[in-house]
Amino acid sequence: MIIRAGFQSIEFQRAFELPKPLTFGSHDEALKWLKQLGFLQPQTILGVRELLRRFADDPESFRLTDHQAVERMAALLYSRKVVAVAREQGVGAGAAAPAPKAAAIAPAFPLSERVRRAPTASSKPEPAEDPPTFKPRLDAVVQAAALVAAADQGKPFCPQ
Repeated sequence: MIIRAGFQSIEFQRAFELPKPLTFGSHDEALKWLKQLGFLQPQTILGVRELLRRFADDPESFRLTDHQAVERMAALLYSRKVVAVAREQGVGAGAAAPAPKAAAIAPAFPLSERVRRAPTASSKPEPAEDPPTFKPRLDAVVQAAALVAAADQGKPFCPQ
């Protein structure tokens, strides 16, 4: 599997398939290298996850977070269970022709092609009228006086 990062193509294969793979002196060195790749290209982490799916013996590797996936890949690289080979993609004489760029994907629902719908009568329902809380002939002053008198006497406001 090949991952492109800047002007390099990084190819991951099993150790017995390559003559001169990249070597790492420590787990931290492999981790640092992978993190540098991961921050350059957003598709790199997807490539790392695909490699783990192929080469790791863990069927639950798809549940790993991005950080855990990079840690697991660094362990595989340091242990040389999986190796990497860097190939330069030079620009200029003697370099291979650049790969054609993929055509831009058109949006699924472009704004320019959307048609506005005319509002219908049923689109905005009339708000329902609430029934009045108090009777129309209520004398608020008399009721307030009754509530104050009940409070002064320590009686409940409402019959139970």
